[in-house]
Amino acid sequence: MTNVRYAFYLRPSDAMCHAQRELHRLLQQQYGLRAAGSLMPHATIKGFFRSDAAPQDIVAQVDPVIAGRSAFPVHSRGVQSWLRSALVLDIQRLPDGSDNEALRALHWEAWQALAPLIHPACDFTPFEWHGDYFTAHLTLAMGDITPPLFDEIEQFVHDAEPIGPPDFTADTLQLFAFRSYAWAGAWWEGLRWDLLHSWQLE
Repeated sequence: MTNVRYAFYLRPSDAMCHAQRELHRLLQQQYGLRAAGSLMPHATIKGFFRSDAAPQDIVAQVDPVIAGRSAFPVHSRGVQSWLRSALVLDIQRLPDGSDNEALRALHWEAWQALAPLIHPACDFTPFEWHGDYFTAHLTLAMGDITPPLFDEIEQFVHDAEPIGPPDFTADTLQLFAFRSYAWAGAWWEGLRWDLLHSWQLE
């Protein structure tokens, strides 16, 4: 079985990337957290997926989703905790509290385009929140927070707010290939990745 997994991500703005990366660095130095920081700053549109398709075929599936699509605003509503296992910046909604429909539509159309290429034995896709359950976010910590330290780490992250600008323009989408020693368990250990393709929204 191949150890390659692909993912389709929205790249945040330069300012947000810097803020997210700095928080990752602080959490590694202070608490030894490495999982979130092993990835580039991103908002997941389609998370890790296994596929036997060639990278150029994956790109070709996404191209029609991007064609004619305009850049759109994204708003950060600050830090949220997820099930006491992750800390994220919530970017699901706009300042008035309504859903970011442009972001949701991008997710749904990309998911539908990529679904035919996903291997039936993919080990991440069955557990990924998508469709009506899609929740757009920028990950600050996940996977390797020890439960006894969760409250302390959550407060540490809240004390760092505001993290990045409150608003940015979504204009860059990227396809990555990831390789890990093992996708079960601590997949971030020894994780390596390559940027395969980047799209610019109009």
